[in-house]
Amino acid sequence: MGIDGNTILAQSLKKQGVEYVFGIVGIPVIETALAFQLAGLKYVGMRNEQAACYAAQAVGYLTGKPGVCLAVSGPGLLHCIGGMANAQVNCWPLIVIAGSCPQDHEGIGGFQEWPQVESSRLYCKYAVRPPLTATHPSAC
Repeated sequence: MGIDGNTILAQSLKKQGVEYVFGIVGIPVIETALAFQLAGLKYVGMRNEQAACYAAQAVGYLTGKPGVCLAVSGPGLLHCIGGMANAQVNCWPLIVIAGSCPQDHEGIGGFQEWPQVESSRLYCKYAVRPPLTATHPSAC
């Protein structure tokens, strides 16, 4: 049996020395938050994504290690943009992970559909929608 994408992500962050994840749990990132906790990452639930992003960037500033912000899709990621811009201007390490609608729902009104990757590119070094986990060697 293969490993799911949430577990791959959680284990990768743990191996890179990430300790804290701040965020909002909701559709479609519930399983991601659970995987983070199972991997031993300290998950801190926040009131909104803007606060989560500012908390994550503060960890990056204070420790030199990336803080992680977990956001729901669409409006959730939109609320992170200010924190992303602030971290970028100050050169503070920050990783923002946001959920999204399934790829086959894009362009037809998927749940909270919004051009997240394109909107994030101005405020980060790298923005991408990951490929399907079936293409990842660990998933086999």
